[in-house]
Amino acid sequence: MRKYIRLLIVGILFILFPLRVNAEGRVVNIHLFYGETCPHCAAEEKFLSEYLKDKDNIKLYTYEVWNSTKNQKLMNEVANQMGVSANGVPFTVIGKKVITGFSESYTSDEIKSAVEHYLDENNTYRDYAGEITGKVEKEATQSEDDKKTNEIVKPKEEKNEIENTSQYEKTVPVLGKINAKTVSLPILSVVLGFVDGFNPCAMWILIFLITMLLNMKDRKKMWALGLIFILTSGIVYLMFMLAWLNLATFISKISYIRLAIALVAIIVGIINLYNYIKSLNSKDDGCEVVDKKDRKKIMNKIVSITNEKKFILAVLGIIVLAASVNIVELMCSIGIPLLFTQILAMNDLSTFSYMIYMLIYILFFLIDDIIVFVISMITLKVTGITTKYTKYSHLVGGIIMLIIGLLLIVKPEILMFNF
Repeated sequence: MRKYIRLLIVGILFILFPLRVNAEGRVVNIHLFYGETCPHCAAEEKFLSEYLKDKDNIKLYTYEVWNSTKNQKLMNEVANQMGVSANGVPFTVIGKKVITGFSESYTSDEIKSAVEHYLDENNTYRDYAGEITGKVEKEATQSEDDKKTNEIVKPKEEKNEIENTSQYEKTVPVLGKINAKTVSLPILSVVLGFVDGFNPCAMWILIFLITMLLNMKDRKKMWALGLIFILTSGIVYLMFMLAWLNLATFISKISYIRLAIALVAIIVGIINLYNYIKSLNSKDDGCEVVDKKDRKKIMNKIVSITNEKKFILAVLGIIVLAASVNIVELMCSIGIPLLFTQILAMNDLSTFSYMIYMLIYILFFLIDDIIVFVISMITLKVTGITTKYTKYSHLVGGIIMLIIGLLLIVKPEILMFNF
């Protein structure tokens, strides 16, 4: 009886053994080029750690590229050999499949599909990235067709090791060394919003409005109309930025769109610097968007609104005025909000996070208007920001746009923050 049982066990093993060989005979490698502190990279690493559990026939090789010149060269070499551009991280290679960026809802399915495709023994598989980085031997993955055509890929002999360069420092052409850890989206929101707020085209309108409000005898009406003007300005500006953000989230992964925005930022930055230099010898308030004829029309509207006896009509007039002023303001400084929304889109945040950073931006965008208005209402004197400071907005805004424009071209990953 024992003899028959042994024969049965041996027979089962003979039947199952070939199946096991077929299932585990091929190993598919995933090569992930990532950046330290990159949120998209962290999301992909988390996905892969869960996906690869109990999968012995799939191996993951990772290469940190922000702190390693060697790994940067490897990523560029892999991209060149594969006939694609390595414009950012995460940069994932599986056989001939190249995936840039990561989205839980879309990219994860791409990775799974590519792995399943190459695990099928009927499909040709060659680990091109592994040959370049030296993780696999060329002959081990090269198909017969590849051998005949002697197709691409020179294997690296040296092992991939992360270099310990100065922590988080990035060398950017023209700008020198920049520490990516010292910059974050909250700080960027504050700085860009504050600089954008010093808009010469909007400040003179606010000052004239305050002057007219101070002539009114009703203090409550003065405060109400002034605050409604500022609040409406912020809401209209926020609506514009949200509209652009919705568009930017769809096009942020398209490299040539990002490059186009970067070029616009650089051009606008240069124009701002030119306007600042030109304003040094000028007594004007720095706004070149609104000419004298249009200014007179706006001033007449303000006079009409402040003289309106019916409060509801005055409120409606203030709302319309604030909306029209913001159109002018956007024409004067569209570069900064455009860049800010582009950076937000690149970071692939949650809807709640988008709103938080947008609100921070708007708060500091309005802070100078709020300060000027409150001081004027309390002291009953027109206290404005002088043309000296509004002109500096051209200088600071121009420098910021130049820096961010250059980063979008040469080091876009620096503008992706983890916090």
